[in-house]
Amino acid sequence: MLSDGLDLEAAAARLAATGRLRLPGLLQEGVGALYEAVTDPAMLWMRAIHNPWNTEVPVAVFEAEPLLEQARLIALCHEEATEGFQFLFDRLKLGQARAMGLTIPQALYDLHAWFNSEGFLAFARALTGDDRIAYVDAQATRYLPGHFLNRHTDEHVDAGRLYAYVLNLSPDWRAEWGGLLMFLHGEAVVETFVPGIGTLNLFKVPQSHAVSMVAPFAGMPRYAITGWWRTTPPPGGQG
Repeated sequence: MLSDGLDLEAAAARLAATGRLRLPGLLQEGVGALYEAVTDPAMLWMRAIHNPWNTEVPVAVFEAEPLLEQARLIALCHEEATEGFQFLFDRLKLGQARAMGLTIPQALYDLHAWFNSEGFLAFARALTGDDRIAYVDAQATRYLPGHFLNRHTDEHVDAGRLYAYVLNLSPDWRAEWGGLLMFLHGEAVVETFVPGIGTLNLFKVPQSHAVSMVAPFAGMPRYAITGWWRTTPPPGGQG
């Protein structure tokens, strides 16, 4: 359920003025269940590294490789990140997981269904003033120490992405732990959003942004549900 205390008029004005918004306390209930879901030891995570084949491998498979091979792959990732687009983090696409019949915590499937309910879609359209929003895809994400996401804009014309969102799930996150959502103009960081549990970060696509590397001394992984408010579902609804 959406929180009763949201000032949607002020939030809509802020989003319209800047193209981005940090909205604390989005959910009235359910945040605890989502945090329990993403921290469940049985949760299935895929290791995501940018590659030409757009493929991912289960974290268990990646970590079963010899340490030297893991280090080689991460070194290649870092080499590509120096001058280009690259990322390293764990995720699970919820629409794809449902289509494959994967057994994951039910709270994640419930969230994906709620995001695509008429009530939530009406909220999204009212907040943005954009009646084209017809689908919300979602992926659970986990950033461990050393994980990052280089600058990019999220632009993907064929995917119908209108707004990108991050629903933060890590409690008591500290800015010095990294994992910051940074908005960029050239080489300048023009605004930064620190993760806060239950906080929705929302921004219009395209917009240059990055997630800073999570520090080795971070007190926990950076957990979130992320995705896009879109004009159409992905093929097969597997977002």
